[in-house]
Amino acid sequence: MKRFLVNKSTVSTPVSTDKSITTNVMNLTPTDAKQSESSFDEEVFDISNNIDEQAVQPSIYLFPRRMIYNKYRSFNSSWYSKYPWIEYSKQKDRIYCYYCRHFAINVSNTSGQQVFIKQGYCDWKRITDCTIKHQNSAIHKLSLEKYKAYKTSKTSGAVSCQVNNFTQQQILKNRDVLKSLIRMALYCARQDISLRGHRNEKLQISDDNHSTSNSSVSVTTEIEHYRNQGNFLELVKLSSLENKNFESNLMSLPKNAKYTSNLIQNDILEAAAIVVGRSIVNEIKKGSHVFSIIADEARDIGKEEQMSLCIRYVSDCIIKERFLGFILLKDLDAQSLCNTIHKFLVSINLDITKCIAQSYDGASVMSGCNNGVQAKIRELSKNACPYVHCYAHRLNLVLVDTAKKVEALDEIIGLLEAIYAFQSFSTIRHNAFIQAQKDCGKIIEVPQHCETRWVSKYKGVHFFKSKFKCVIVALTECSKNSKKKEAAEARGLLHQFSSFHVILTLFYLDDILGIINNLSVYLQKSSLDIIKCLKLVKSTTILLQNMRNEDKFNKLFDESVIAAQELNITIPCNQTATTSLSMPRRKMNLPSKLNNSYVYSTVGKNNSLKFQTVNEKDEIRHQYFEIIDTIIREMNSRFDENIGILTAVDACDPNSSNFMDIEKLKYLVNIYGQDNMCNMETIASQSILVKNMFENTTINIVELHKELTIMKPAFQEINEIVTRVLVIPVTSATAERSFSAMRRIKTYLRSTMTSERLHNTAILSIERELSGQLIQDPTSVINEFATSKNRRLSFSL
Repeated sequence: MKRFLVNKSTVSTPVSTDKSITTNVMNLTPTDAKQSESSFDEEVFDISNNIDEQAVQPSIYLFPRRMIYNKYRSFNSSWYSKYPWIEYSKQKDRIYCYYCRHFAINVSNTSGQQVFIKQGYCDWKRITDCTIKHQNSAIHKLSLEKYKAYKTSKTSGAVSCQVNNFTQQQILKNRDVLKSLIRMALYCARQDISLRGHRNEKLQISDDNHSTSNSSVSVTTEIEHYRNQGNFLELVKLSSLENKNFESNLMSLPKNAKYTSNLIQNDILEAAAIVVGRSIVNEIKKGSHVFSIIADEARDIGKEEQMSLCIRYVSDCIIKERFLGFILLKDLDAQSLCNTIHKFLVSINLDITKCIAQSYDGASVMSGCNNGVQAKIRELSKNACPYVHCYAHRLNLVLVDTAKKVEALDEIIGLLEAIYAFQSFSTIRHNAFIQAQKDCGKIIEVPQHCETRWVSKYKGVHFFKSKFKCVIVALTECSKNSKKKEAAEARGLLHQFSSFHVILTLFYLDDILGIINNLSVYLQKSSLDIIKCLKLVKSTTILLQNMRNEDKFNKLFDESVIAAQELNITIPCNQTATTSLSMPRRKMNLPSKLNNSYVYSTVGKNNSLKFQTVNEKDEIRHQYFEIIDTIIREMNSRFDENIGILTAVDACDPNSSNFMDIEKLKYLVNIYGQDNMCNMETIASQSILVKNMFENTTINIVELHKELTIMKPAFQEINEIVTRVLVIPVTSATAERSFSAMRRIKTYLRSTMTSERLHNTAILSIERELSGQLIQDPTSVINEFATSKNRRLSFSL
């Protein structure tokens, strides 16, 4: 300690100018030096004694002046503002460090900092250098942090509480960053765009605040901008530009826990998909408790068979059909498909015994009544679980069978398909069809025909009917092509198309398919109940029957004549056809008793065989009636399947004459078991009350269900019956619509996508209502993400 004293032999000699605190020598007189030496270890009473007292900083005081380096100097009170940590002792005429006096520990004599803790400092000439050096020392900085923590603890509680608060704040910051990342991933999934490509570069974070003994790097931290990092990472960069708070929080995360990697993206999508699936299951359990399954299969771009599994239930008195996910199929036999469905339902916590109906297409592996999927699901569900063949597929099969049985219809459709194929073969032909429509109103592409969607033929028929003249102009232009093959093909199509028979056929097909198209559109609605479906089918059949009369045909015929005259097309009506038997042109109108006979007569000298005179209008009329008769016959045949349950559900229709018929209700009870719906006596008494209340009203079955739900304590059993009727599916259109989303998601650019990622992305894309709620509030996704795996950072509050 005496090394801080002034040597008596050097009092009259200026001290060294070394800036080290340990070698500073105060220019004191011998008397002062002796006083200092004796008082260094004396206790100072006029400065703060504990940390709860303020630093002593007297400002109105006549500070003593002493000779220091040949000049009288004294303490200056302006130094308080520059160095707020100092406090002044009048007793010693020295300054001390307020923070270090109360919080510094283990300060060695050689550290050079004790002068501000015990001895005090009074070299007013070099005070700036010494105070700055002390202020930048590790001991002072540590003491300052302890002081701040102590002051915080006085207001915020103990250190343990502060640690907990800090941890909570850190978790909130982590959740805030993750919330933004989840929204970016959900945005990409909902918009059917990829999050990344297999060649995208990773998000590079450069930590420039790192230096070695040999080099130093600029102190900046930024996101490196590369050419393309994928949609997700590009959204991260964009959000960082728009939201500086997000950028700073992201940059503050550890380099090994930025949560932007491809694995984290997959985890986010999986967590969101689990939350959506859980929401659907909760809706079922809070709503109807029972459900029906809808399934269909299709092959994706990666040549893998995917099963789309959907579910139908009632929630809040609303019929809902939800997409549950895609399931990769390894085997396509009935038992494997059944096991796949059952395993998936178990994985999402759905009891298959609550399945009361099922709907698939007409494939034998699905619809087989003995060994098909429907039979095996019925065994697992332990109830009748009726199978409903998709009504949209039935309607399509009606038209397919009609075309097979009516040759004239098949020929016309074939001609329209040939024209479409001709114009789509090259850009020049396509442009010719576009140019021909410029003066005919709105330009429309020639509709493509679909072999498995016969109702789509309506668009083609309607196009060729309304754009008949344009098609003739386009084919005429193409027939002038210098390429002989193309010109010959165009002339052949033009010759077949520009006939009165084609015009008339297009006119009546447009009317017939227009009516059927309305039914097809209704059959694809997810909220359609089976009673409304049966009414629509019946109404369509009646409309077709009303079209089968002479007046309707004559009206269509007259309209066709006007159209043909405008196009200068010959109308071959009331002409006779005389041709040899070896080359017949048309069928003869024969009595029914001669269906298996040929009618002919000998005319002329050569006794050659000739057909009878046939009126072409009569022939077309016969074709028109034949098409309508065939469609009605096929509809009656195909839509009469499940006749037992269809008759029974009629008892739940308030507008039916069989409303609340006890015998029909009994049939429904027997299907699902009396244990589930109490006894028949209770149902009979309730049905009488319901019939008296709603028999003469105009409400439908959905509105009836709402009323019964309101009065559920009085009509619990009847309400259960009506609920099951509403849950019975009508079509598998919901499953088929999911394949459109699958083709948007798993494209040729994303053909290596795994089935798990396809499932997670598809459910977020298709169930936009539920995934939209997650974008608004991703809290549930954050919680699922945090608990699914061990994370480097903490996200659980």
